[in-house]
This record gives sequence, C-alpha cells and structure tokens, in this order.
Amino acid sequence: MRIAVAYDRAADQGGTADTAGVLPAVHGVLDALARAGHAAFPIAACTPLERFMGRLTNVDLVFNLVETLDGRAEDEPRVAALLELTGRRVTGARSDTLALCRRKDRVNALLQAAGIPVPAWTIARKWMAEVPEWDDFPAIVKPAGEDGSRGISEQSVVDDAVELRAAIARCEGDALVQRFVPGRELNVGIVGSVLLPVAEIEFSGAQRLVTYAAKWEPGSDADLGTTPVCPARIPPAMAEEAHDLAERAWHAVGGSGYARVDLRADDLGRLHVLEVNPNPDLSPGAGLARMAATAGWTYDGLVARIVREAGR
Repeated sequence: MRIAVAYDRAADQGGTADTAGVLPAVHGVLDALARAGHAAFPIAACTPLERFMGRLTNVDLVFNLVETLDGRAEDEPRVAALLELTGRRVTGARSDTLALCRRKDRVNALLQAAGIPVPAWTIARKWMAEVPEWDDFPAIVKPAGEDGSRGISEQSVVDDAVELRAAIARCEGDALVQRFVPGRELNVGIVGSVLLPVAEIEFSGAQRLVTYAAKWEPGSDADLGTTPVCPARIPPAMAEEAHDLAERAWHAVGGSGYARVDLRADDLGRLHVLEVNPNPDLSPGAGLARMAATAGWTYDGLVARIVREAGR
C-alpha cells in the first residue's frame, strides 16, 4: 500500500519538547512500514489544511500521528475529522473520540455515568471569579484540555486551599481539580480488541506522579524517578481489574484503533481510571510498544496490527 504518515509540521520546527516528541514515532512507523513492503512517506500537517489534503493523492491509508496542529493540542481532532469527511482510510481513533478525550472533565463525567470509578473531581472554569468549593486534600490540579502531561509538575499536587488557588491560577485554561490517589499507577494498552499486558510506573525519590519533566526531560530527576515496568508486578486479580476497567472506559468513549488507559490505586487498593488516551506515543521505546513486546509482538507487528484495524 501507499501510506502517508501524518504528523504536525511544528515538530520539525523545534518548539516544545512534547510537540517534537512525535518524531521518534514517525521514524519508527516509517521504518516498520517500509520493512513490511509498503510505500510509506511522511507528510507534515499544517494550516490551511487544504494544502495538507492536496498532498494525499493516490494514498491508500493515512497513518495518523497528529497530536497537535501548528503546535496547538486543542486542534488535534481537526485532521482526523477532515480525513473522515473526505472518506480517507485512517488509523487510530475517530475524530469525535479524539475531541472528547481532550477534555478530562467530560471524560470523567461520562465514565461516572457508566459506573466506572474515577477520583472525586470538579472543574474550575477560567471565567469564574471564585475557586470552586473543595475540601478533599491532597488534590491534583491539571489543565482540563491538555495531554502529554502539559502543565503538570510536582506543584500540581496541593494540600490546602491556598495551594489550590495558586495551582488553578497557573493553568492557562479550565482546570480539573481531582482527589490525588496515592497508590500504584498502572497503564493498559489496547489495540483493536486486544488488551495488552499491564504496565506500572514505579516511583522513587521525591516523585509521586508522571509530570511533564518526567515525560520530556530525559535524565532529569523526574525522569529517573518514574520507571516503567512491564509486566507490572501486581496480583493477578489487580491485573484483571485493570483490564476490565480499561476496556469499559475505552468502550465508554467510543474508542477504536488503539489506546492507552491510565489507572491508579487508592490507599485501599481500589483502582480508578485517571485518563483515556486515544492517541498514545507510538515510538519504539514508548509504553505501548513496551506492552506489545511483553505480549510477544515485535514493533513491526504492532504497526501492522494498527494498519489492519484502520477503518474497521
């Protein structure tokens, strides 16, 4: 097949570490597709999108690695939506799922309605003069409409109302205020209908959560204090519960293609869903590839399965 691997042009222009962080995935996917005999080539998305679409002549499939558009995370769903409207075959989640999962508050509300446990939460609207009432500490404050751990640091965990106000003020847009769950952090990868082995982020030193620095500053204390382990060294019953909750959460958001669901245990060992990521990092060294390898898949096999799932 002739396959275009789409990503944000801003990744080629420097910018933030998370925007440029897609490039290892682009190169990894291109190499895997070439080894499988496909005619694969990169295509950088940018606005106006008409220019991008004009370069997709005689393309059988678009492998969608667009996580931002012109560096803007909120525009991630636009490329998928346009590809869908024009009838292109495209990998990954649909545009409505991508748009939904960009808003942590909406996903939490949907999961709660489906009976899936999430930590207690509220939303602090940027236009509101008053901080919402909250007395469940420690809490964590996250940008409600970002991913890639943008805006998350150790200072995002707050212990009182004064720290809460300061953390909300640091968020550029709406802020999700959520009870901080102190236990083990687990990840479940999903490809099609397959649930991959559970992974765990093991914390050490002063680290309590996966921050922006932990993801995007290699060699930093935050990076060294967050070690991924797969398979997770957890009881079988916990692994089974993690799989069940991840699958239910993915179905609740209308997921298709592939995903990563993040969960965390409270002090009684009960799991809660933290996030549903419908466009996780696909680089050869990232979590989804690690979980796939534990399942016995090669990286090329993972990419091939994602291609087969496209448009189903």
